[in-house]
Amino acid sequence: MPQFSQRANQLTSSLIREILAATQQPGVISFAGGLPATDLLPKLNWSSVPFDTEQYGMSEGEPALREAIARDAQKLGIRCTKDQVLVLSGSQQALDLVSKLFIDPATPVAMEAPTYLAALQSFRFFGADIRGLPTTATGLDCDALRALAREVTPAFTYLIPTFQNPSGLCYSRTAREKVARTLDELNIPLIEDEPYRELCYDEVDRTPVCALVERTSWV
Repeated sequence: MPQFSQRANQLTSSLIREILAATQQPGVISFAGGLPATDLLPKLNWSSVPFDTEQYGMSEGEPALREAIARDAQKLGIRCTKDQVLVLSGSQQALDLVSKLFIDPATPVAMEAPTYLAALQSFRFFGADIRGLPTTATGLDCDALRALAREVTPAFTYLIPTFQNPSGLCYSRTAREKVARTLDELNIPLIEDEPYRELCYDEVDRTPVCALVERTSWV
């Protein structure tokens, strides 16, 4: 039998994979997997696609795409240039890279409780000491974050401030500003996950917290 690493032996089954497998059962209409309607996906005429798109490009992403992403970020108030943009295959690759950058075994990591299952799984795979923080009706409990910072120094705080998964909470503007000030004060990097910000049908503030921080690092 092959001898796997301790990290590999600690792997557990993916809850996201189990959810997606359940959506394939006959007669199931699932709202759990975040799956787009197939009939809404664009139909591409592959004969019109430029030839060079069929080959490898720059590892950080096509320059024109990165420039467009940076412009969109700037419209949200984020101080960002294309040199700060890295195009990835999806959110899971981003979480994996964040884990590799910040997490050693027993590294404290702060996040909302409860939070996105796949983020938890990625951080735990790399050995993070998960520290859950409570939320209020309007956002993160910053007093709890300060109390945690007196005990340990989190490598980062992972937040989903716009339609949080799984609670659906959308931070108020006041709460976003308070979180930004607290992270600046404590010098704790921010990992902000924003997959749902465009799924909004009411007038609510969706300013990214990373647009409000002044000193601390953010992803």
